Amino acid sequence: MFCCLKSCLNGVLPAQSVHITKTTNPVQLDTSHMGHEVVIIKNGLRACGTGGVLANAPLVQSKSYFEVKLQQSGHWSIGLATQQTDLNQSVGGKDRESWCLNSNHLVLHGGDVVYRLDASKASGAPNSGQNSPGHSVPGTVPVDLTPASAPVFPAPGGGSATLSGADSGLPQEGDTIGVAYDHVELNFYLNGKNLNVPVLNVRGTVHPCLFVDDGAILDIVLDNFAYGPPAGFERILIEQSLL
Repeated sequence: MFCCLKSCLNGVLPAQSVHITKTTNPVQLDTSHMGHEVVIIKNGLRACGTGGVLANAPLVQSKSYFEVKLQQSGHWSIGLATQQTDLNQSVGGKDRESWCLNSNHLVLHGGDVVYRLDASKASGAPNSGQNSPGHSVPGTVPVDLTPASAPVFPAPGGGSATLSGADSGLPQEGDTIGVAYDHVELNFYLNGKNLNVPVLNVRGTVHPCLFVDDGAILDIVLDNFAYGPPAGFERILIEQSLL
């Protein structure tokens, strides 16, 4: 646990005094809605430990967008969830209250596979799943969601490590996952490229959610995006009544 926490704090605790600028964005990860073993640092922008955490702002605007930087490999899930989701589990999308892209390259909801990412689809063709034209696979497929079954990222220097995530079609350590939601579709982007896994039927009042386990470290990016939102989308705006 200490080793994991040390990695999580890397670059956050300075060796010498440093000027700290207070963030002006009121949206951040919500320490009142997180799992018991989750650690939130870096002004509410970094998650590590084990479990899930929601952002403190629901997605109420017509088109919203945020990014997540995969700072360190491990088991992770990124997506949307209601406040009724179980944040003490380490896999997002395992219940009916969350919709998540996972480190094992599956998009999950309710414990079922909605999409399975395919490295051969890096050119932009739809991945297999609920909305793939001509695909005969049912919209949901049962899957073993135990974290131990999820593959880790390619090791540095390995054969596939020479490709960026966007080139391989599969997320890797150091990549950025974009999340766009317009109350009709939930879409995921990998380093600015659409993964073509539109998730429908997202219901309820949803928040951005992150799940981490096995040393994963995720940074949520709420403005100053690395790749920018799709046309018509913008950063999450917080309701005045919540301020």
